[in-house]
Amino acid sequence: MLSIVTALAQNMFFRVEDRIEETLQRSKRNAIFAGIAGLLLLTAYALAVAAISVALAQRYGTVPALLGLAGGVATLALVLIAVLLYLNNRDARLRRRRRQQMRARTQFAAIAAGSAARNPLATAALGVALALFLRPGGRRRDDD
Repeated sequence: MLSIVTALAQNMFFRVEDRIEETLQRSKRNAIFAGIAGLLLLTAYALAVAAISVALAQRYGTVPALLGLAGGVATLALVLIAVLLYLNNRDARLRRRRRQQMRARTQFAAIAAGSAARNPLATAALGVALALFLRPGGRRRDDD
């Protein structure tokens, strides 16, 4: 006869195992459907580019139409790359600022710990200040 703790542990283990299997099956199914949908969207994109190319070729001629289409796509790609570079630089600045704030907090805590040994009343005051300064939540995000 199994103890209650053993039975509960086995039950929890099998539940976790079932959830893992369900998650894997769901992930496989989602990957298959996403792959098929991606292939169909890629086909639709290729057909749309071909249709635009034919329509421009009828109006302006074959070579100017293809060159204009290639130039437009290249311009769009360069704009997207510029946006990506801007976002990466912004994220790097935010990470740098957070690291500096964390270093400042660490130094503040070290000062508080150093003075705590010498003056118990100052320790209590610094403890309250640290609790208010390092409280979780309530911080505003820069991108709000």
